[in-house]
Amino acid sequence: MNLSNKHTFDVAIIGSGIAGSTLGAILARQGISVVMFEATSHPKFAIGESMILETSETLRAMAEFYDVPELAFFSSENYFAHIGTSHGVKRHFSYLHHDKYQFPNAEKTLQAVIPKQPYGHELHLHRQDSDYFLMTVAIRYGVTVMQKTAVKQVKCQTDGVQIETNQGQTFVANYVVDAGGFCSILAQQFQLRHDNLQTHSRALFTHMVDVPCCYHKVADSKDAYGVPFPFSEGTLHHLFEGGWLWVIPFDNHKKSTNPLCSVGLMLDPRVHPCRDTISPEAEFYALIKSFPGICGQFRTAKSVRPWVRTGRLQYASKQVVGDRFCLLGHAAGFIDPLFSKGLYSSLHAVSVLANLLLQAKATNNYTQKHFQPLEDITLGFIQANDRLIANAYKSFGNDKLWSMYAVLWSLGAYSELVKLTSIRAQANNRTDYYQQLQSLKLVGGSFSEFDQLSQQVYTLVEQTDMTSTWQVHQTISKMKACFEQVTWMPAAFRDIVQGKNHLPAQKIRPDIFQRSGGFLGEGAYRTHFFGKQSLGAIASFFLREKTKYSLPVIALQRKGAKGCTSHDMMHCHR
Repeated sequence: MNLSNKHTFDVAIIGSGIAGSTLGAILARQGISVVMFEATSHPKFAIGESMILETSETLRAMAEFYDVPELAFFSSENYFAHIGTSHGVKRHFSYLHHDKYQFPNAEKTLQAVIPKQPYGHELHLHRQDSDYFLMTVAIRYGVTVMQKTAVKQVKCQTDGVQIETNQGQTFVANYVVDAGGFCSILAQQFQLRHDNLQTHSRALFTHMVDVPCCYHKVADSKDAYGVPFPFSEGTLHHLFEGGWLWVIPFDNHKKSTNPLCSVGLMLDPRVHPCRDTISPEAEFYALIKSFPGICGQFRTAKSVRPWVRTGRLQYASKQVVGDRFCLLGHAAGFIDPLFSKGLYSSLHAVSVLANLLLQAKATNNYTQKHFQPLEDITLGFIQANDRLIANAYKSFGNDKLWSMYAVLWSLGAYSELVKLTSIRAQANNRTDYYQQLQSLKLVGGSFSEFDQLSQQVYTLVEQTDMTSTWQVHQTISKMKACFEQVTWMPAAFRDIVQGKNHLPAQKIRPDIFQRSGGFLGEGAYRTHFFGKQSLGAIASFFLREKTKYSLPVIALQRKGAKGCTSHDMMHCHR
């Protein structure tokens, strides 16, 4: 089956987006020969721009365990000097709930503040730049990239994989990874797709200019809302019955060189059927006309790209891995961008897959059984995200129900982050790290008491008749009672349960060091998330991270890289 060495590789990757390029860079850095196929060419438009703390932690872990420091560049604002100033800053998630013909107010607002320490705030990724950069990193580590080369057919055989391109070329590899997103050739070829999912949503999206970066210029002031940061300094979500709208600015910091703003409208087609008799842009403006708080923000806005209108977005796969192949990231499934879990799901899968491929290379084991952990994790993440988002959409029908439901989302994200970071802090090596990582479930940090809580909350929402005011109020009361019984819930989240509209901007406070009720918690919670780690050990890890990822150290790394060339330049950052 071998062709010339020029066309023979260990791994073939279909798709050079953020997942494919990250995987390619890791494998090449670890000595694996990789060919990557891209049907179009970079730079190219992509959405999925909102980073979350779990995604950034995953990037840092991969940068360290696979010795690819460039992966950490997209983990925080501290790396603007490395990645350029076309990306936005993200200091929070903010949610404004709207009723028709009314302006939102502080009681219908939630701002989940992202901590600045120890890494710096998060980013809004201008994907055409981030993906292009990561592809060049992959090339510099040795990946052969074939742009404007679509894959026509894949043949998986017992002794390898044969890939045929639209240009008549044939490539041979030991394994093929399909990171081609919705257009996955393997999902089509093997008829793997299904849409048996709870979430129903469709999309209208584009990039715009002249969107007032500061929402407060067209609405009440930041102080009137009582939140720590202007809405423009993070990802703004406008919520309403049956849908939501994202506003992701790239021009929201002083160093910005990018005037664009990503705008997208997500709608449940059962509540808001597609109006395909009018243009996507006309449909967008027709819908927001009913919400003065949204309409005012887009009065002067202008699209710079054609609007995209989709049908229902949700899909998953009956199978993710097989002998000598797998689906990666959005090739395996997609739900909805509501909580920005897509990039975390994709990069988490990249991290796990890279480890499995290195093992496969060492043992020559490319069987479906060997890669089964990737399938279990991928499908588990899809299912978890589906239920989380489906119930969120339902909760949009009542602002008080949404405010209470949001506690579950924010607590689940926090728990996942704590567990992710704790695993890295405690791992002695890469093998140890991945043994622990496989237990995660997207939200909750695989803590059984969180799983029980989420099951209770989901069931309450799913059994609620939203047309019955009495039932909705009963659900809110029962949900609140569930949260009040959670002994391990940090104080900041308890404040949200009691009606506060934001998480604190200052995360390092004296009360987190208390023996009882402090950051480490007690009992089963402390054992699960921190094991035998002491507060001193955790503080030491925090200080090392703060130093390692600080602006002065990053600046020194950048200065040290100047004058290096070719392959050596990448390793000056270590």
